[in-house]
Amino acid sequence: MTAPQRILPVGQHAVLAEYATLADTMAAFAGLPPERPEGVIDVVPAARTILVNFAVHVSRAEVEEWLGSADASAVLATQPVPIDIDVVYNGDDLDEVATLLGLSRDTVVSLHTESDYRVAFTGFAPGFAYLVAPDTRLHVPRRSSPRPRVPAGAVGLAGEFSGVYPRATPGGWQLIGHTGTALWDSEREQPALLHPGDAVRFRAVRRSVSLATPHMAKATIPGITVIKPGLQLLVQDLGRPGHAADGVTASGAADRAAHNAANTAVGNPRTAATLELALGGAELHFDVDAVVAITGANAPATLTTPGADVDGSPDVIDTPIAPGTPTAIPAGGTLTFGYASRGVRTYLAVRGGWAAPSTLTSQATDTLSGLGPAPITAGTRVGISPTQPSNAVTPVVPAPTPLAAPADTVTLDVTFGPRADSFTAQARETLTSADFIVSATSDRVGLRLESGTLLERINTAELPSEGVVRGAIQVPANGQPVIFLADHPVTGGYPVIAVVVPRHRDIVAQVPAGTTVRFRAI
Repeated sequence: MTAPQRILPVGQHAVLAEYATLADTMAAFAGLPPERPEGVIDVVPAARTILVNFAVHVSRAEVEEWLGSADASAVLATQPVPIDIDVVYNGDDLDEVATLLGLSRDTVVSLHTESDYRVAFTGFAPGFAYLVAPDTRLHVPRRSSPRPRVPAGAVGLAGEFSGVYPRATPGGWQLIGHTGTALWDSEREQPALLHPGDAVRFRAVRRSVSLATPHMAKATIPGITVIKPGLQLLVQDLGRPGHAADGVTASGAADRAAHNAANTAVGNPRTAATLELALGGAELHFDVDAVVAITGANAPATLTTPGADVDGSPDVIDTPIAPGTPTAIPAGGTLTFGYASRGVRTYLAVRGGWAAPSTLTSQATDTLSGLGPAPITAGTRVGISPTQPSNAVTPVVPAPTPLAAPADTVTLDVTFGPRADSFTAQARETLTSADFIVSATSDRVGLRLESGTLLERINTAELPSEGVVRGAIQVPANGQPVIFLADHPVTGGYPVIAVVVPRHRDIVAQVPAGTTVRFRAI
């Protein structure tokens, strides 16, 4: 058996199992019984931990028993067939890596191609795999200054890991080459090429390689034309839970209660896609008849339809739309949103659901990883599904999520852990006594908070990457907390001092910049 050293609570519906070494973590993950407890949503291996996220009806004791039953003996006896990755070794940092290690360029390449790599875990971006090998001679520190953009297909080294960037992102790894092998392809049945436990071999090639960009077909189903998208207009649904082990966070609607309520109002199932509008300011022209409902932030909505004056001359009719009420929109009508005075995100549901391409069975836009439909821009056409739901519309749906204005104070309930012991007693007391102001830099990844008092850590050493959950309050090196929202990374390298309780996570998504936030431990 490969039992964890200890198991820590992560909020009310997740646990973090700790192991002594990366090798122990890999063995434990590989040796977990394939029959998971019913209701386990995600299992996320990382450098020294395994995070298990589970549904409300699952008992923590049942999950802990499952984690404790991991058996690595059979796994260690198996040798998977290596996945070959062709690399052109011409990276910008190859000479610097050779100098740091006291080796020649050719020796660095030879060591990299001769090593038997295994996938330890994934994270950072969909398809990004952290690869380890028994040979320690290529252990090299990250760059002192990360690059703002690392190209897709770049092959790099950092610490004890090697890896390939699946897409263009910022990054601080030492780049030694590039590959044309697609680490992530949404068109494949299994989009991620590499999974925890897989074996990998790198092969040196001389020819130039390039990474193909998948073609995204445009929707042709009739629906709406976006005249103005506002600050941010996205397609969202309930996300794609269950893929965190491949580096894919759940994403989905930031305020799920408002998303669900909008769908309920027009008779859709909760799984139907809505449009999520940040702060208002959008203008949408309807090319077909439709029935819509609006929930969430109170951005006032007005329907403009063609009409006729008393003398028969052309005129327009402006009609305000009541929140939570199903409303018929005629073809040729225009829906205009003002700016929200309370809340942040407004949800627009249409009877039948919005038609958008799916990735891993979800239409959600993940702004961090780039999965799902691109953010909607002016001139974009968004289709309306011709399939009509069997449920009737609901006359009025109550507002499900309390909405704050910048002058308000919002109190959020939290549970301490999993890394509360990484902070001083004063920092833990400060979390539940100080006022925090929501920064204007907040987004769907996280609500960034500012305070005159920093949350001081006992140990400032770098934390090995570990799984995180929606609602986690992570504290980076600057001592200012961040509450993770729907598009949070799968793993994080800063300690989580506490986690917002599930019933308050939708509230977090509706807190505007300038609002005062307080935390209350339960």
